Amino acid sequence: MSNSNTKPSAGWLSDGALVGLALMWGTSHVVTKEILAAHSPAFYTSTRFGIAAICFALVFARHLRGANWRQVKQGTLLGLLSFTGIAFYVLGLNFTQASKAGFITGLYLVFTPLIGFALFKVKPTRDHLTGLAVAIAGFSLLSFPRSGEAVNWGDVLVLLAAVAWASHIAATSAFAAAGDVRTLAAFQVMTVAILALTVLFILRSLGLETRPNPIDRQFLWQIGYMAVMVTFVAALLQTWAQSRVNPTHAVILYALEPATAAVFAYYAFGEKLSFWRGVGATLIVVGVMISRLKVASRLTGSEKVNSLPLEADC
Repeated sequence: MSNSNTKPSAGWLSDGALVGLALMWGTSHVVTKEILAAHSPAFYTSTRFGIAAICFALVFARHLRGANWRQVKQGTLLGLLSFTGIAFYVLGLNFTQASKAGFITGLYLVFTPLIGFALFKVKPTRDHLTGLAVAIAGFSLLSFPRSGEAVNWGDVLVLLAAVAWASHIAATSAFAAAGDVRTLAAFQVMTVAILALTVLFILRSLGLETRPNPIDRQFLWQIGYMAVMVTFVAALLQTWAQSRVNPTHAVILYALEPATAAVFAYYAFGEKLSFWRGVGATLIVVGVMISRLKVASRLTGSEKVNSLPLEADC
């Protein structure tokens, strides 16, 4: 698979969609935090993805009836990877600190190009790898945990979540390049919804789901935003945009999410944004621009080089 032939205008359009996703995901952290303060993770996840799945069924009902089996399987696999990431992350948070979990999750930046190359033979370019290195440095400054705690089982679970999400990103680019965006996005979300509802039912049957989960006006608009915009619309945008870009380039743009979250929390809630965290956020933006503007190729006079094996980064 190669995305090197994408027209420049289409590239900027897909990049705009991915940047919009990162901004949306970054600002949604506050909403999710408020929801989970009064509702259980299982109830929240099943409700959010359940509503999004209904949206897909209503909007694309006629289209989904004509979906072929290959696209259904691929969409289902994407859903399994997404749900696996969610499940490992939620479990891991019970045993480790949120700061450590956030940093470990960000390792999907490293795993994505490795998985993309190993499973789908997708070769990131020199510009992708250079931009990724800068973005990883920025992410480290932005999210590196300040505690000196040793590694625990929670850290391992969160690491597995990062692997699952990296696999999801790599697979999305590979599948969407030759598949139907609506089918892949729909069956992905429907799979997560079914699995989340199953987990909720099991937990309630075992007496482990006992929170009241109140449904009031605030919850309705919050879950509406998370289900419609951050899940339904976001799944469509992500699948469409990743069909046009290299997965390594996509994860560099996704690295804007924690930077957005930090800046948004600073301006909206007065949370402290230290000097080094500010530098980290800036480096992430620089990494994005290096990848997008092909700075490395221009500086080395090799703009015509479309892709390089991962081994070339060694």
